[in-house]
Amino acid sequence: MNYDVAVMGSGVVGLFIAYELAHYRVRVIVIDREAEPGFGVSRGHAGVIHVVQPPFNSLRSRLAVEGNRLYDDVARRLHVKVRRLSTLLVARNPGQLIALPAVWLILNRVYGRRGFRVRILGPRGLRRLEPNVNGLGAIEVEGYGVINSFELVSQLYNFCRLNGVDFALGTEVKDAKVLGDGAIIITSSGEYRARFVINAAGLYSADIARLFGDEYRLEFGKGVMLVFWGEQTKSIVTPLQLIPNPKTKGGAIIPTAFGTTIWGPSLSIGSRDDRSVNEGDIDVLYRKFSGLLRDRKFTPIRAYAGVRPIPEGDDFIITHSKVSKRIVHVIGIESPGLTAAPAIARRVIDMLRNAGAELIPKDDVREVEPMVMMKNVIGSGGAIKGDQGEVICPCMGVTRTDIREAIRHGARTLDGIAFRTGLGMGICQGMCLGRAIKVISEELGIDPRELTKSGGNSWLVTR
Repeated sequence: MNYDVAVMGSGVVGLFIAYELAHYRVRVIVIDREAEPGFGVSRGHAGVIHVVQPPFNSLRSRLAVEGNRLYDDVARRLHVKVRRLSTLLVARNPGQLIALPAVWLILNRVYGRRGFRVRILGPRGLRRLEPNVNGLGAIEVEGYGVINSFELVSQLYNFCRLNGVDFALGTEVKDAKVLGDGAIIITSSGEYRARFVINAAGLYSADIARLFGDEYRLEFGKGVMLVFWGEQTKSIVTPLQLIPNPKTKGGAIIPTAFGTTIWGPSLSIGSRDDRSVNEGDIDVLYRKFSGLLRDRKFTPIRAYAGVRPIPEGDDFIITHSKVSKRIVHVIGIESPGLTAAPAIARRVIDMLRNAGAELIPKDDVREVEPMVMMKNVIGSGGAIKGDQGEVICPCMGVTRTDIREAIRHGARTLDGIAFRTGLGMGICQGMCLGRAIKVISEELGIDPRELTKSGGNSWLVTR
């Protein structure tokens, strides 16, 4: 099968690249080993759109600012909600309080001139803005955001499919051959020939680069996050950290798009497949964040871990292959990769042009419809009929119709349904899953034993 561009990786970076390419008259295929888009690095972060990202002269810092500015327009077009809010760097002791003016001076010099308001809050100002936060003062940085990243991934995928992008999911890349006019990609489901190749394979990006004769090294950083029911703050809140702690990196108390709160992430170096959470991980988060809150009646509902690729040099690598300019590597896209993704995509498009890609804009780009849940229809007074009101997940208000719509838009696994609907993400964390498995299987027309959690060798029911 012949394509103009092959994108390897269907995480948020690969999807944003495909989204940009979908605006041009080119044949595009996205290849991913996972069963559904966004099942790699993109499934395990906190959904934050960042502003401050040291070191300030790094590529990831510059692309985060560029990507931040692009998000409102992209989200509006894809019907994905972005909630803009501030981040507070809170001083907890006199030493940190004394340091606030110096920190403000640096941040205002770097980000104030880029249009992000930075100001110092005294104890009264902090109390007025965040009554539940315990501190002597704070630096407030405006321009942050939180986004439902699952909805973003789904809508990027829907947009790409609607505009002719092909997807080969559940397809593992085995080998590659560089040709004079492109490359041949040998996969578990056959060979694909492409004039240009984008390696945005996340945790596997160094392995893919090696197939093309390029050598990069990655470490894998595990970030644990703890989820609480309800919102604890209106802003993203983090302790002012004058000396970085390698076990927590950044992390914060983060209000989410789902009305819950996340603490984290932590950071520890591990293996690519390690998403385990242990008592020590939780203890690190409790010691760092619990003292920031006055009301400590927390209701934790879930802990999970994401894995990020950390490159040598600790900065994004976006470069042409040493073997051919037609191959572009996007490697080591760790935090703030979600924020930077729209800017990374535009940078890659420019690199393709410089490599000789003929990108002629389409004049018939189709727009995606918003993802509408039945609870929103009912909440707005809309009429329902048939089984549209059959609730499967009471905590999140997910109905049989919502599950059916998720399947119609490509979901084939339990996690795929959950990402698109929020199924099982409420305070009970999945008391509904037995019934949900039965309903999903009915809607897919398969035996429940054939339904998997996330594709591959995962499973849910054995008999």
